[in-house]
Amino acid sequence: MRMAYLVMAHEDRVGLEHLLAALLPPGADDIAIVHVDAGSALWRELRGSALSDDSRVHLLPDPVRVIWGHWSQVEAARRLIARALELGCDYAHTLSGVDWPVASRDAIQADIAQAPSGACFAEAIALEQEERMQQYRFDTRWLRLDPARDRLAYALTWELRRASRIIGSVNKALGRERDRPLGPWHKGSCWWSLPEAALRSTLADLDLLVESGRLKGTVCADEHAVPTSLARHHGPRLQPYRRFIDFPAGASSPRVLTRSDLPAIRASGAWFARKVDARIDPFFRELP
Repeated sequence: MRMAYLVMAHEDRVGLEHLLAALLPPGADDIAIVHVDAGSALWRELRGSALSDDSRVHLLPDPVRVIWGHWSQVEAARRLIARALELGCDYAHTLSGVDWPVASRDAIQADIAQAPSGACFAEAIALEQEERMQQYRFDTRWLRLDPARDRLAYALTWELRRASRIIGSVNKALGRERDRPLGPWHKGSCWWSLPEAALRSTLADLDLLVESGRLKGTVCADEHAVPTSLARHHGPRLQPYRRFIDFPAGASSPRVLTRSDLPAIRASGAWFARKVDARIDPFFRELP
């Protein structure tokens, strides 16, 4: 079984190199395809140079500038999937640059072999936060402004959100909702593991969403586009997504894991964990 690891990174070259070495042990036929945020200092450092001398590592030459909550994240995933299908793989796993494998390759392969044929390890919750995809937001390019540094722009975005809500309410009252080209929107993690057939159907749906412009004005479309596609084509094949992630209550991003999390990680049956940071606690490098 040939695995493809689709990695989205934006900083910490050393950490990324360690991750790639952990994912691609000597002798494995697997590949890693890396999308580095085109707006990052890491991309400026890597542009025109090799990320690794390992021929199994493929750095995307045409990355996008990724903005948190913006549909650019879907475009990055689309390019990674397309490249994985070009190179050929049996299963693909999405990862961030701050993820780490916590199960061996043999264990992951055994879990896949024991699952139903064509199993898709992903989340897809029907109708969860559908308003993110249905209400047109005018502020989607400025979702992570710092109110202390960008006070004026931050205040403007709140006015844009207010205008979005008013216009959305009027359109809904008039029965003019945005279309749902893939059916009811589903929500799930953007970290998933899919077989080749699911990658192909997902790519076709992402092509439709991106090229039609339907993702404009949406928020966190990366948490809806792929899950909705999977529910549409592969609903009965969905399995738990095998990630260990801890979101503190009310937080918009997961906390950094430490050695104290080891028992929970080992008991979880997860294949990958996030997020990790060797500068805080390098415990994860002892895994799997």
